[in-house]
Amino acid sequence: MLQPPPVASPARSTPPEKSVYRFKTGSRLILTSGALALLSLGGWAVYAWVTSRGAEPVAVRLLTIERDTVETVINESGTLELGGQQTLLSPLEGAVEQVLVAPGDRIEQGQTLIVLRNPDRQTALLEQELQAAKQAETLARSQMQIDEARAQLSADQEQLTTLQGLANAGAISRERVQQQATEVRRSLAALRDAETAVKTARLELQSLQLQQRRTQQELQDTIIAAPRDGVVLGLSVKDGDGVERRTELLTLGDPRQELVKLQLSTLNATQVRPGQMARVTVIGPDPTVYLGRVVELYPQAIASESGDSQSAQTTVPTTIRLDRPTGTLIPGSSVNVELVLQQRQNAVTLEIEALQRNGANSFVWLMDGNGRAQQQPVELGLEGLTEVEVTRGLRPGDRVIVPPPDVLLTPGMPVVPANSLDTSGGNAEPESTEDEP
Repeated sequence: MLQPPPVASPARSTPPEKSVYRFKTGSRLILTSGALALLSLGGWAVYAWVTSRGAEPVAVRLLTIERDTVETVINESGTLELGGQQTLLSPLEGAVEQVLVAPGDRIEQGQTLIVLRNPDRQTALLEQELQAAKQAETLARSQMQIDEARAQLSADQEQLTTLQGLANAGAISRERVQQQATEVRRSLAALRDAETAVKTARLELQSLQLQQRRTQQELQDTIIAAPRDGVVLGLSVKDGDGVERRTELLTLGDPRQELVKLQLSTLNATQVRPGQMARVTVIGPDPTVYLGRVVELYPQAIASESGDSQSAQTTVPTTIRLDRPTGTLIPGSSVNVELVLQQRQNAVTLEIEALQRNGANSFVWLMDGNGRAQQQPVELGLEGLTEVEVTRGLRPGDRVIVPPPDVLLTPGMPVVPANSLDTSGGNAEPESTEDEP
């Protein structure tokens, strides 16, 4: 049985708005893909151009390694003095009679420098001399009284002996003998009193003479003499000035020795030993360096004079003697002192700013024969303030790079000495180099 053919359903028509939207979306995708492709090609082109062009050398400062001296030092300030420098003080109260020297004068040991006067002691000496003379007269009279008492005692004893003989013969009474015996006892007592008076007078005279000698010594101290050869550095008094006991009179020193006095902190003092070398320079432009040695280090710290004991600082007095007296440095002037603690001579040295550290390891940047930066490990010895000793890793003649502050060096990076760059800004070829032997 024949079936009727199927009836086709009518086709649905697309709205025109949706067709337009689909067309725009496809166009956008095609344009975006094309732009990304162009950017990728451009980036690869730029990379290829940069790569083919080569990295631009970095301008660096180069150091040529040499042998030199490395030191560790302590810097201090001190005051210059002459050897044996001292200030003479007045031994007594009084006045300056006469000053016989002037600053700068050369003096000899025992030479009279200043004469003082002490009217009170001079008056006291005259009174003591008068008292001593009177006491000497008293002693002399006491001596005469002893002689008289001895003569009287001798006469009385003889008389007693005669009377005893007469009494035994019955010529006189015993009562007369007893009376004479009493006289003998009186004469003996008088002699003893006279002897006591002499002893007392002698002791008093000795006391007066001792006082007199003391006063004479004090008056002798009015002559101020030079204790040693030297030079007068300064005067503190003039003729007619009144002085107290221990008043400063003048300052002396021996120009054959020039010393520097320091006050080291306790921390620095622990590193200093007698015999260590020191360099002394006068504060000012173009200073001359004078060599010396540490000759004295005080065994204990001394607190500075301050009203507040808690804020007082303790220092260790230290003395340096110049190897050769200059004859030109002025005592009392301030000087700079460099105390050399350790020293390495003829050592391979490197400036601290060229040294690189990575934890416990140290290295430097070297410029190789191709003008490129290369790392070089180094081992260090004595480290100074600006230089360090290199015990392994560098040789004299090696060229070490001082890394620029604004560039991070990497191995193989091209470098060029800073003074060889073209000032117009163009690229400069690395200077031709040969490997150091």
